Amino acid sequence: MGLSARRHARNSSRLLSRTLIVNIWRLLAIILLIWGEFGAYFWSVSSCKWPISAVQSTGEKPTHVLLLADTQLEHLSAYRKEVSWSDFLYRLTYELYLKRSWRVTMRMKPSTVFFLGDMLSSGKDMNSEQEFQQYYEVFRRTFPLEPNVNGYYVPGNNDVGMGVTRPLSKHVRKSFFKLFGPFNQRVIVHNHTFILLDAPGLVDEDYTRAAQRIPYDKWSSLPGGPVEFVKTIHTDNNPVVLLSHIPLWRKDTAPCGPRREKGNIRTGVGHGYQNTLQKHTTNFLIENLQPSIIFSGDNRDYCEHLHKLASGRVPEDVALVPEITVKSFSPSRHIRRPGFQLLSLISPDSTARFHQSVAHDLCLLPDQKFIHWRLYAGFAYFTMLAMALFNIQRKRQLSSRALITPLSSHISLSGIPSPHPSLVTAAWTSYAPPSPRGSLPGTIRTPVASSGPTFRAASRPGTPAPLLSPIPYQHEEPEDDSLYPPQYASTRLHLHQEETWSPEHLDHLDGNENGSRIMSPFLTPSGPQIRRPWSWTWSFVFRGRRRRMAIHAPSVSWDACKDLIALLGDGVSMGDVKFRQRGIFRSIVMDFLSVAWVFVMTWTVMAWWSFR
Repeated sequence: MGLSARRHARNSSRLLSRTLIVNIWRLLAIILLIWGEFGAYFWSVSSCKWPISAVQSTGEKPTHVLLLADTQLEHLSAYRKEVSWSDFLYRLTYELYLKRSWRVTMRMKPSTVFFLGDMLSSGKDMNSEQEFQQYYEVFRRTFPLEPNVNGYYVPGNNDVGMGVTRPLSKHVRKSFFKLFGPFNQRVIVHNHTFILLDAPGLVDEDYTRAAQRIPYDKWSSLPGGPVEFVKTIHTDNNPVVLLSHIPLWRKDTAPCGPRREKGNIRTGVGHGYQNTLQKHTTNFLIENLQPSIIFSGDNRDYCEHLHKLASGRVPEDVALVPEITVKSFSPSRHIRRPGFQLLSLISPDSTARFHQSVAHDLCLLPDQKFIHWRLYAGFAYFTMLAMALFNIQRKRQLSSRALITPLSSHISLSGIPSPHPSLVTAAWTSYAPPSPRGSLPGTIRTPVASSGPTFRAASRPGTPAPLLSPIPYQHEEPEDDSLYPPQYASTRLHLHQEETWSPEHLDHLDGNENGSRIMSPFLTPSGPQIRRPWSWTWSFVFRGRRRRMAIHAPSVSWDACKDLIALLGDGVSMGDVKFRQRGIFRSIVMDFLSVAWVFVMTWTVMAWWSFR
C-alpha cells in the first residue's frame, strides 16, 4: 500500500467518522426543531397584513380588530385522568400550539379582540363556581391581553351549554356572566356597532317558541333573553356588525368559497350542539338588526355566504349581507391549518358607501400535523437511512483496510491485553487446548509420594521469543503433619473458601508483570472483597440437563456512566473497536438514538420555555 493511498484512506476515514456524521445530524435536528416550534409560526404570521385595500383611499388611520373563534382550551382535569402517553403528548402539543399561536398573533398589535365563543372546551361541565374560576384563570394565562387592548367574549355552546341542560348549567351561566361579561352586548368601535349575540340562549328560546307555535312578532320574549335584546337594540344609525357563535341558516348545497378546505356547512342538530340557526330565526335577526356584515364561528372551517335582505333602510346597492364563518384558532381534525380574521375599520361617513368602511382578511397559522407527521417523522426516517448507509460504508472500509494491511511476522505482546499478566506466550504460535481425555502426566503425585522439584518458566524480559526450558526452582517447604503433605499446601489455604474458578480471582493475583510464576487457581484472592449486586438464581432440569437462570441487578458506577457516554458519542480512535463489538445493526440503532436523544432534550427545553 503506497503512501498516497494510505493518506487517502486516512482522510476518508476522518470524513466518515462517526463523531462527525452524528454531530452533523444533531445540528440538523436542532435547526429543524427551531423552525418547527418557532420559525413556522413567525413565518405564517409574517405574510398576514391588515386589510387596507377598501379603505386606503380615504387616508384615514384605520382601527384594527382581531376576531378569534373556537380556542377550545382544555381543562386541567384532562391531564389528571389516567390517559395513555399518546393522549398526554397530544394534549401537551395542543396547548403549546395555542400559546405559540397567540404570541405571534399579538404581534399584529390589534386594538380590540373579539372571541366568538367556545373559549373553553368543557366550561359547561364545571361542577362549581370555584372550578369555573380556576378554568378562567388558565384561559387568561394562555391568552393574556395587554392593558391597552380591549377584549370581548361571545358565549358558545361549550362554554355555557345548550339544549338539554343540566341543573348545574345555571351556575355555569352565572360564572360566565361574572368572569367573561354579559351574554348580549352592544360595543361601539370606530363608529361601528358590534352586536354580541347569545346564540346558545337564542336556540333554547327558539325551541320554546316553536313548541308553542308562536311567531317572533307575537312572541313574548323572555326577560333578559336574546330575543328581547334584539328587539330593543339601538344602532345609532351606525353600520352593524353581528357576532354570533352559531352560523346563520343557509341551504345545504350553498358553497363556502375557495378558501374553505373541504365540504360546506349543513344543517344539523345533536346533543348540546346545532350547526346553524333555524330559518325563521335567521330572518328575524336580519330583518331586525339589518347588519352590514356577519361573523360567526363553531364550524371550525372558513366559509363565505351571502344572505338576502327582505327589507331595510340600507341603500339599494347593498341587497346582500355577507357572513364570514371564522376559522378555528385551535387545531382540529376537520382542518389542516387554523386561522383568525383581521378587520380594519374607518368611519362610515368618510366614504360614499358605508359597507366599504369594513375590510377583512383571513390569516392562517401553521399546519401542526404537517410539522409532526411529515417534517419530524420524515427527518427520523432520513436519519435512520443515513445512519444505515454510513455504517454500511464504514464496514466496507474496515473490511478493505483489513485485506490490504500486511501481516507482521512479529507481533509485540506489550499492547495485547491478557487476563493474567504473568503468563507469557510465544509470538504467532497457535495454541490448542489439551483434551480432557489425554494421557495422564508421567509422574502422578499422591499423598504418600515424595514431592519433586518445582519448576519455574523463565524468559528473557522484553522479547517475544518462545519460552525457554524450565529451570528447577529450589525452595524450602515448611514441615507439616501427615494429614497435609507439602504438595497440598495451596489446597490447604482454600479449604474454607469457595471452590469455584471465576475470573475475579485473576484480578487479585500477583500483579508483577515481569514474573512468570504459574499460580494455582485455588488461591484465595488478596485484598478487600467485592460486594456484588443483588442477584436471583433459579436452577431447573430441561431435556435431562440441569440448567440455571440468573438475574442480576444493574450496578450504577462512574465506569458505567463513562461507558454510556462512550456509547452515545465515542470518538474516532475508539469508533472502529466499538463498531466491531456492536455489529452493523446495533451500530445503526445506537447512532440513531445518539441523534434522537438530542432531539428530545432540545424539544423538552423549548416546551419548558414556552410554558414559562
